[in-house]
Amino acid sequence: MYCDSKPYRFFFTSPWTLLLFLVIPCTVILSFTLNVRLPLADPAHLLGNNILCAFFVALRFIRYLFVYGKKLRYSVGSGRPRREGMKLSVTAVEARRLLTHDGYTFTPDGGYGEKRDLGYPGTILLYGGLLIVLAVGSWDNLCKFSGVLLDGMGPGTDLNSPKSYNSLNRGPLTPKLDSLPQLVITGQTLPDGRYPRGATDIILVGEDGAGVKHRLIPREPVRCGDYDLYMAKLVFQPELVIKSRDSQVLYDNLVSLDPLVEKRGDFSFYGAYVGNGLVGGVYYQPERSQLMVVVTRNGHRVVTDLQFQVDQQVVQGEYIVSCAKMGQWSEIHVVRRRHKNLLRLGGFLAFAGLLMRVGIRAQRVWLQESGEGCTAWCTGDGGRRLRESTS
Repeated sequence: MYCDSKPYRFFFTSPWTLLLFLVIPCTVILSFTLNVRLPLADPAHLLGNNILCAFFVALRFIRYLFVYGKKLRYSVGSGRPRREGMKLSVTAVEARRLLTHDGYTFTPDGGYGEKRDLGYPGTILLYGGLLIVLAVGSWDNLCKFSGVLLDGMGPGTDLNSPKSYNSLNRGPLTPKLDSLPQLVITGQTLPDGRYPRGATDIILVGEDGAGVKHRLIPREPVRCGDYDLYMAKLVFQPELVIKSRDSQVLYDNLVSLDPLVEKRGDFSFYGAYVGNGLVGGVYYQPERSQLMVVVTRNGHRVVTDLQFQVDQQVVQGEYIVSCAKMGQWSEIHVVRRRHKNLLRLGGFLAFAGLLMRVGIRAQRVWLQESGEGCTAWCTGDGGRRLRESTS
């Protein structure tokens, strides 16, 4: 290729161009690491950055693929070593003759030549793999769907209805929900030796009314068309009521209790609460339906490790503590499946191409007449061959 203008190198050959697309990903990583809201650390900015990067990578992939069959494949004016050239006692014509015999092809003016190398296909693999990763990843984000619902035993839940979800994250191109079944929870298994985080028995009912039974276990998704369903954890929600001795309500709200990594005594679930000048925590032992409550007011514990059954009302000091009701839910995630195999393939191709490009140097040479001999700048083993042939 003979085009060496700056715009051409910016779009098609310069490695520094692609480094510009690392700014936003690095900002996002720093934002999460430092827990600080940084400029451009928005998911929408990251998605736009990846789409634009995929466009640049596609241009380069097409360019390298198009030039692959040509005799001269690199840009003539770029890549020449900056070090001082090698002085040869032979003329440029003789050097070209030696290198041509060794498989080099030169430009019509004879000032530049190159020999085919396997590093060039490595560059194609590198850009092809990056293109797969960026294009597939961007498409998955444009079409993403991630919904979280808390559901318990009882009537079925329509997974096609956005109102069924406690939280919902959708992409701008997410297809309309019309293929998901109805979810019916038939049983919940508390955490034990076999299921450390519990399990949920469900029936998925399709449009034809036929039901399929499944057992949801954390980290083991159930495939449902283009979607995966999986259980994250069991969640208990007691309605905690705290009153003063004169029956003044100090706190009355639901508290979400999540599984503890390590039990506190016999208690395996815990949740914190804040409100009305009170802060504290609630522990729960589902096997015996027993609660333990801690209440702190103005920085001092006023209720300490108060244990009672769910259906009881207890008194400690100036406070009356009770549980008005208890909800037992399964936290279920519905996620549109990503094309992980394609992403793995793209990553593998990019890594293999990078190894080829780094491990195999381009075989290129620049010749310039100088006095009775010539000066040569070489990459690869062209310089060694010239020294051996002219020594």
